Amino acid sequence: MQRKTHSGVEGRIKFKLKFGAKGFNMSDRSSEPINIAIMENEKDSFDWQYNPLAEEMYWFVDFFNIAFFKDKPVPIPAISFDRSRIKTFGHYVIGRNAFGVSQNINLNSRYLNRPLWEILKTLLHEMAHSYEYIYVRPEKRTKSWYHSKAFREKMMDFGLECDEKGQLRSLNDPFVFLLKKHGVTFPEEIERRSKSYLNIIFAPESKGKSKTKKWSCDCTNVRVAIKDFRAKCLKCHKEFELNE
Repeated sequence: MQRKTHSGVEGRIKFKLKFGAKGFNMSDRSSEPINIAIMENEKDSFDWQYNPLAEEMYWFVDFFNIAFFKDKPVPIPAISFDRSRIKTFGHYVIGRNAFGVSQNINLNSRYLNRPLWEILKTLLHEMAHSYEYIYVRPEKRTKSWYHSKAFREKMMDFGLECDEKGQLRSLNDPFVFLLKKHGVTFPEEIERRSKSYLNIIFAPESKGKSKTKKWSCDCTNVRVAIKDFRAKCLKCHKEFELNE
C-alpha cells in the first residue's frame, strides 16, 4: 500500500512512471556506498520518528538533481535531523562529519514542523552548498557566514533569491511552479502572485529576552547577567559601570 507523504501520492507516482519504478537517481554514480546505505536505512526504519520525512527528503533530492542541477548533480547526502543552533534551519557539513561520512546535510529538528515547502527550501539551500564545494573553485566558495556570489547565483537559478548571509529574500518560479506541480502547497499569497511575490524570511530568533546588561570601563564593554556586578578592568584599571 502506498503511504501518503507530504507532497501527495499523485506527484510521486507521476515521477516514478516517467523515470522508472525506483525513480532516476542521477547522483548514484558520484555517491559513496555509505551514503546510499544510510539513505536506505533511514527509508526502511519504520519505527523511527523521522522515517516519513526522510523518505520524502530523499525523493526530493532526486527530483532537485533532475530539475535544477541537471548535468552537474550532487551526490546523495546523508540527511540527519539533529537539534542544532536556534538560528539555523539546517547546515551542510564541509568535508566529512564525525563518522567520516561526506555530504552530510542536517535539517534542524527544532523546525521540522514548518510547512513542507519551507523544509524543501532549506534542503535545496544545503544541496547548493554541496554543488558549490564540488563544482566551484575554492576561492569562489562560501566562507563562514558569508554566502558567495556563485552560491547566490545558483540559488537565483532555482527561483530563490538570497542575501550574503544566505537568508531568503524572494521566492519565485521555477521553485514554486515545480513544487506545486508535485503536490506541495504554498500560502495563498504565493499561489496568487507567484513570480512577483516577495517573501522575506529570516532565520528564527530566540523567543526569550536576554537578561544580560552592558557594563563599561574606559576601554571596553562586557555583558553580564549579574545584577550587582563589581569588577575592575586590568587594562585601564577603571571599575565597570552599568551602561544601559
